[in-house]
Amino acid sequence: MTRSPLRSRTTHRPALRPVALGALVLGLATGCGAGSDPEPSPTAEPAAEQAGGDDAAGPAAGASDDGGAANATTEEPSDATTEEPSDATTAESTDAAAPAGTAAALPADADLATAQLPIPAAEAVSLGMAAVGDGELVRIEIDHDDAAWEWELEIVLDGREHELDIDATTGEVTQHDEDDDRDDDPAVSVESPMTPEEAIAAALEVETGRVSGWDLESEDGRIHYTVDLERGGGGDDDVEVEVDVETGETRVDG
Repeated sequence: MTRSPLRSRTTHRPALRPVALGALVLGLATGCGAGSDPEPSPTAEPAAEQAGGDDAAGPAAGASDDGGAANATTEEPSDATTEEPSDATTAESTDAAAPAGTAAALPADADLATAQLPIPAAEAVSLGMAAVGDGELVRIEIDHDDAAWEWELEIVLDGREHELDIDATTGEVTQHDEDDDRDDDPAVSVESPMTPEEAIAAALEVETGRVSGWDLESEDGRIHYTVDLERGGGGDDDVEVEVDVETGETRVDG
């Protein structure tokens, strides 16, 4: 009978130890949780890095840049780039590119008293001098020959006489012949002491008609213009008026 209590203690002790051990483990777990910070989520930082990588070089950014470049490339040109040139610019460019001698030719029945040849007398002389290489002008004539108005010049250089035909519309030298100069003709000038315009005016003071041509040369030591006038009644009614360049005197030959 004296051993019964001992059995009773022995039987209930194993049941208390698991309870105490469980409490100890729970307390340790609670203490550890309160004293340490929770670890960051392992996926948070990579997610942020992934987002940053997408912004820097992700396909979306590349697509946006490509789209912007495409828009800039295919953008329609501005009005300032595609606008048509102004009339003034077009006219200026056309004039600058037009070759010399493209003026309209005078009709065959033009009156030289009122019409201006595309290549006037002074320019014709300059063209002749350039073709010969300087020299002295001893004769010049203008008339309508065949199908065009044409200048005829005689220039003497180094004892040689050069005969030139120059198109009065284009300025082209169409013929150039030379020979020994056997005459001693004085030089003449279309600028002094009398111009062709002044000679024509003097001729029309004494006769009337269409000025169909004129020439300037020396004869018997006297330099004069010969102005050709057509009266409209046929060849027999035409007249020539000589005008002395020094005195202005006129003489009708018809």
